[in-house]
Amino acid sequence: MTTSSYRLQATLPAPYGTQLEQLRSKLQIDNTEVIKEALGFFAKAVLEASLGRRVAFVDEKHQVLAEYSSPSLTRLEWNAREEGRIVLPDSDFDRLVDELEKPAKPLPRLRKLARKKAR
Repeated sequence: MTTSSYRLQATLPAPYGTQLEQLRSKLQIDNTEVIKEALGFFAKAVLEASLGRRVAFVDEKHQVLAEYSSPSLTRLEWNAREEGRIVLPDSDFDRLVDELEKPAKPLPRLRKLARKKAR
């Protein structure tokens, strides 16, 4: 079985290099494994954020101790809020409220269909 791979070259600020070295040492894994783990974690965080959830660290009693966030996740969350929002001009909003409060009578075709479904 042939496994394909993707070569990555990145330049990190010094503090990230220090973190990478500390993770490698603590976990006894190489750079590739650290990056694979980090990408897997971030991909899961993005997936959960896109579903309207947040990533949190919990204790054994399932109490939230801390929430994980990043600029990218925050941007994703804000964009999702904007996508679900509809802004109407005042005149259209008033017309919509009137229609909701006093809906039009159903057309004969709709009443006929409703009778069929009720049987």
